[in-house]
Amino acid sequence: MLLSIIDDKRKLIPALLVLYIGMWEFSLHVVFPIESQLGWAISEHASILFLPAGVIFLSFYLLRWWFIPVVLIGRTFVNVDFYDVGFSWTFILENIFVCLVYPLWLYLLNSANWDVFGDKDHTSLTLIGAMIFQTMVTITISLGSTLQNITTGGLSWNESTQYIVHFIVGDVLGTGVVIFLFYKFMQLAVAKSAPV
Repeated sequence: MLLSIIDDKRKLIPALLVLYIGMWEFSLHVVFPIESQLGWAISEHASILFLPAGVIFLSFYLLRWWFIPVVLIGRTFVNVDFYDVGFSWTFILENIFVCLVYPLWLYLLNSANWDVFGDKDHTSLTLIGAMIFQTMVTITISLGSTLQNITTGGLSWNESTQYIVHFIVGDVLGTGVVIFLFYKFMQLAVAKSAPV
């Protein structure tokens, strides 16, 4: 079943959208409360394990430009659900920024002759390659988010470095967990579909 979903964009986009919202709800109701109970300073500004970032990465890896509906719909749902606001141009601009950062970094890295996702030599995506790519994407997104938060008064310049580091750690660890689980589910799906 998993292999048939991955091969069909009409099934994959809604599946990834549901996965994104599910990971957000899991993070909101399980991960965030655990982090707040632990009292870690690193989770003060951003989650240390932000699983939705991994789903966005997985969406981009599997869909390329077709990941845009997952980002726009999923992040808009999260903005309404978590921040309890209606339509906001700020959120739309943030989502568009996220939609552009992923393809931009893929283009830049491919231009530097680094086949990030194994498209040319058909090797599989490596966890290290995914982590490097996600780190670069997250640095870019966190810089934009930091500047926005400083501009709107939600963050001071003194806290900006700490915010960026927390943002990077959470997104990269979340991506690592999602990619690892994706690999494990794919191994199970391939083993299950193999002739006996």
